[in-house]
Amino acid sequence: MSTNKGAGNLRYFQIRILHTQAKHLPGYAITDFFKKVEMIAGTGKVESVPSSILRVEYDGGSLPLLNDNLKDSFIIDKVLEENEGFSYLQVRTPGPIQMIVAQENDCWATPPTHLSKENGLFMTIQGTPKGLKRVKDKLEELIPEKMDMRISKMIVGDWIAAPKLPERRNMVIKTAVEQGYYDIPRKCTQKDIAELLGIKQGTVAEHLQMAESVIIKSWSDQLSQS
Repeated sequence: MSTNKGAGNLRYFQIRILHTQAKHLPGYAITDFFKKVEMIAGTGKVESVPSSILRVEYDGGSLPLLNDNLKDSFIIDKVLEENEGFSYLQVRTPGPIQMIVAQENDCWATPPTHLSKENGLFMTIQGTPKGLKRVKDKLEELIPEKMDMRISKMIVGDWIAAPKLPERRNMVIKTAVEQGYYDIPRKCTQKDIAELLGIKQGTVAEHLQMAESVIIKSWSDQLSQS
């Protein structure tokens, strides 16, 4: 996967805002409903408000009903999957922290990003050095108390590009991405990909497994060197 945001080298930084530091923010109340909120993937913006797929954990067997007090920080657009104790949601987050990042074209939030009452907000933000500097300054204005912050070394742009794969394997995983196999929820199955390419489903499964293994190992190796 690659991105055209920014040019040249990218950085990321991670912040931790404790629950006691965020009592003045509207998102403070989210942890009254959920034990943990974890970002799975960003899905762009809806009318300038950041949208993402989240996994939420809660006590009890069903998804809690939220009150109107959360509309300024947490808007559920779609319940993707509901289970006992946890669910996957498509959500808009118009809270001040998320909007600071969303209003900066050269930065974006990425996993790992999660929120809980016990550990506060842990957020990963990736972007250009100048974009990250602007976000950092605005966050420090919003949260006057000192935040835990970790700034990365430079990330080479090629780091987020998939490593070179054999032609057939590359074709299979490219088709899977284009057809929505990795979307949440999935838009196609391995059988669909096999029929489209005129090959066996087992062959598709093998190519995807091998490609995923190579890509994950490549990203892990490059991350350890950053």
